[in-house]
Amino acid sequence: MIAMIAIALVCIVAGGGLGLALHKFLNQRTVRLAREEAQDILSEMKEALELKALEEKERVQEIEMEMWTKVEPDMLKVEGRIEELQELANEKKSKADSIVQEEKKKLQEREGEVKAQEQGLKSQEAELNKIKDAQKNLNKDLVQKLTDRLGTSAEEFKNQLKSKLEEEERRRAARFLQESEEDLKEHAEHRAKKILSLVIDRFARPYCAERGIGAVNFPDTHIRKLFCDPNGNNIKAVQEACGCDIIVEEGMDMVGVAGFDPVRRELTRRTLERIFKEKKNINPDFIRKIAENQKKELFKNIKHDGDALAKELKLEGLNSEIRQMMGSLRYRYSFTQNQYFHCGEVGWLAGLMAAELKLDIKKARRVGMLHDIGKSMDHVAEGGHAVIGADFIAARGEAPDVVHAVKAHHFDEQPSTDHAFLVIAADAVSGARPGARRSTIESYNQKVSELQDIARSFPGVTDCFVLSGGRECRVLVNGRKVDDTQALDLSKKIAARIEEECNYPGQIKVVVVRETVVTEQTRKELA
Repeated sequence: MIAMIAIALVCIVAGGGLGLALHKFLNQRTVRLAREEAQDILSEMKEALELKALEEKERVQEIEMEMWTKVEPDMLKVEGRIEELQELANEKKSKADSIVQEEKKKLQEREGEVKAQEQGLKSQEAELNKIKDAQKNLNKDLVQKLTDRLGTSAEEFKNQLKSKLEEEERRRAARFLQESEEDLKEHAEHRAKKILSLVIDRFARPYCAERGIGAVNFPDTHIRKLFCDPNGNNIKAVQEACGCDIIVEEGMDMVGVAGFDPVRRELTRRTLERIFKEKKNINPDFIRKIAENQKKELFKNIKHDGDALAKELKLEGLNSEIRQMMGSLRYRYSFTQNQYFHCGEVGWLAGLMAAELKLDIKKARRVGMLHDIGKSMDHVAEGGHAVIGADFIAARGEAPDVVHAVKAHHFDEQPSTDHAFLVIAADAVSGARPGARRSTIESYNQKVSELQDIARSFPGVTDCFVLSGGRECRVLVNGRKVDDTQALDLSKKIAARIEEECNYPGQIKVVVVRETVVTEQTRKELA
């Protein structure tokens, strides 16, 4: 039994080993067959790929041949054109080479000529130096001979010759200046009149016919009675609020306004007109309220007028206080001429004259407008309005030449610039226009008396007549005491005396007439 089991076990072990060997053999055989099969597949694929590559190569060759047959004619033409261009380029290159060779030859020839000329110049320069040396020696000999003959040194002779030439040039310059001055004197008046004529013709600013602030009329007796209360409180209230004196005469239907400040006079006038529109309730409190409202409105108008004048003349950079003072001139009058419009006229006239004389137009307008600004404050400051105005604008940043023109327009200082004289001329034109200014009978009579007293104070004067509304002073002199030369000198002295002692707008013409009086009596005897 055990043996059978052992035999069985041996058989089982032997069978298992045989099975494993068989299994291993089968696996190896399967792997070898798979490899062989894979190798066959790879060979087939390689043969297929080689066949495909040959077919593709043949196809490409066919396409290349087909494309070449299509483009072959064009390519042949292009190759032919390239050959032609190459031949043309070669031909041009050969021509260019020949030209370059010719130019090189010419350049070489030119260089040779230049070198030959340089040699000639060097030889000529050497000869010239020899001639210069000889000339210097001759000059030295000549100078030595001259100095020996004149008995002086060369330096002294040069100084003498220099002084003679300078003296000759001085005489020539003096003669030229004299001729120029005579020519200027001869034609200056004509040129000045021509310029003034052109300026006046071009000047088209509207004329201002205002003649000052008049009295204020009562609308009726009822308003007069309300305003003129028995205690005079209303009049006192107006005087205190406006700063001007109120004059109400018995039997007159108007109220007079008196005061040095023109702005306060205008404020008083406006306040009175507004009060008189009120039919009742005229009392001091109401008057003060009206005066305060009118003051605000008046200051607003003054600012607007100052800005408007600066804008009209196209002036920039004006100080606000300067514009304010220019606006206050709207209520200032001189010889019944409104100074606000007068300053505008002078600004325009000065600008037109500057344009004719090729000067700075804006600066001329500026000094023309500012020339009478001092009249807006001459009631509170001492001195002439030209000096007051010049100091005022100088303190507010105006240029020194502008300040000088303002100060010099009435010769408070001697004018020294073109614009200063322009302002003087423009001021005279504006003030002397017909109807621009007029005097009262008292001031006119005073002016006539002053002119006559001045003229009659000179020896030899027999009488004096003031003509043309004070524009001409005709002086009669004794022909036996005053000759023609003395008459000419007398007219200058009288004119200078009038300029110093009289205040007047425009110009006054002084005419001296020599008077010779001859008398004789007839005699006849009675039969």
